[in-house]
Amino acid sequence: MSGFVIHADNFIAWCETPHDQEPGQSFYLEALRRLAELYLAGLSIPELEEVEIPDVPDPSLEERKRVLENLKPLPFQYYWEVYTPSALDGDKEPVCGDLFDDFVDIYVDLVRGSRLHQRGYPEAADFSWRFSFGVHWGRHAVSALHALHSWEPTNDADRDG
Repeated sequence: MSGFVIHADNFIAWCETPHDQEPGQSFYLEALRRLAELYLAGLSIPELEEVEIPDVPDPSLEERKRVLENLKPLPFQYYWEVYTPSALDGDKEPVCGDLFDDFVDIYVDLVRGSRLHQRGYPEAADFSWRFSFGVHWGRHAVSALHALHSWEPTNDADRDG
């Protein structure tokens, strides 16, 4: 069992906390820090042989809406990126990313693993987190980090897309 559960639970709790009273710059820096810490911790989740993953409920629509509401202080929603920048022969057209979608997708993947851990399946939790890190939430984290890192605070016109 890895110690990733602490990082996952901290990120989940942060997403579930209302942030409407936090100054914009403070929340922006906290969002960057949370993503960077989570990504770094994700690199340390051990590789496991495939583990059977019991069914656990995904976060409800209400839980997801609450997280979206809590993330309103993010400085903008949409950004441009090339989906697979390392594929030089691939599609070079930019795609529109969504910062709110990035955070909610990370949240959902982490909650799945956390619920497995809470139900007594720590290896299934680690396998779920590690697998989704490679193919899903890790990509969302990198995209969101890049977008937030590249944001210029003087350009508030980005706020509405």
